[in-house]
Amino acid sequence: MGTLSNIDLSRVPGLIAQFLPVEICIYYQVVPISTDYESLVLGMVDMEDLAALDYVGKMLGYSELKIQPHPLTIEEHQELIAYYFSHPPDPAQLTAIKEQAQATRLSRAHPIPPETEPKAPPEPPPLPPRPSAPNDSDETVQQLLNSMLRRALDDKADQIYIEPVEPNLCRIRYRQQGIIRDLFKELTDNIRAKLISNLKKMVGLDSRLIGEKQQGDVERVYRGEPLIIQMSVIPQRNKEAAKLVILRGESLIKYQQEQNNTRVLETLVAAQQAHELFQKFQTAMVITLEKVRQYSGNPTADWYSLSSMLDILKTNAETLSAYQQEWHELFRTASDFPNKGSH
Repeated sequence: MGTLSNIDLSRVPGLIAQFLPVEICIYYQVVPISTDYESLVLGMVDMEDLAALDYVGKMLGYSELKIQPHPLTIEEHQELIAYYFSHPPDPAQLTAIKEQAQATRLSRAHPIPPETEPKAPPEPPPLPPRPSAPNDSDETVQQLLNSMLRRALDDKADQIYIEPVEPNLCRIRYRQQGIIRDLFKELTDNIRAKLISNLKKMVGLDSRLIGEKQQGDVERVYRGEPLIIQMSVIPQRNKEAAKLVILRGESLIKYQQEQNNTRVLETLVAAQQAHELFQKFQTAMVITLEKVRQYSGNPTADWYSLSSMLDILKTNAETLSAYQQEWHELFRTASDFPNKGSH
């Protein structure tokens, strides 16, 4: 598939772990694909992306490696990122990469002078900490989830689709201004299942419930912008797909206004039920006061409990009075504006 035939895929996860966080690779559409003594070969979808080159250059400042850009198509970039998530580097591979990088740094910092016997260089300062790839699959999937959401939100996507495809793979797509775009084409089926499980937890659904329709949502603020992420779990044969709808701006305002009408109705029903219960309580209280006056006796534990409950009800009444004032003020303010929903 194009230039990937010349890339050693087995090295890519370790290079990402050593040099660039995968979220940066996704955001700037770059991937480190090889390295030598002097340079890092950086696969780039846009070879003229100066912002990407500047950012990667700063990330590589400690390594003193030069950047050697290498062209990638969008599809090739997606495949490399998918390969990273499907083949995270093991601890031994990551340790070897770090040791090699440190040895390279030492050789640069302490070159052997000509015609002199080599001397052991002094202990160098430790390398600055670098983001490492997760070894645990659950952490890997959470990293993928964070990257997926960040990319979709930055691209102003309004929907994300996680879909199983045969054989035993899944793809992730998102909709941007009515156009469906691929985010990841070939992720393992195991990643799909764990990804949907993590999303269920994020929106408050039961992650243990598999193969049944579920819906949930969660409110978030991203880069200062409020939004709601709605999730629908869609059973497909023996697997699950998921659809995420992202509400922001006008769509968020409209949705919240519709939800407010539902909230008001639910609160009205609860208030009516509370009123009916209060009427029953009032009747019982009047009768109890009248009869206790006529036939007083030794107080029991229930008498003290009723006294405590009346104190609680008094506090509730004070809270209700505050709610009443606040609601009337909101109601008057809302009444001063035309109902947008009627137009």
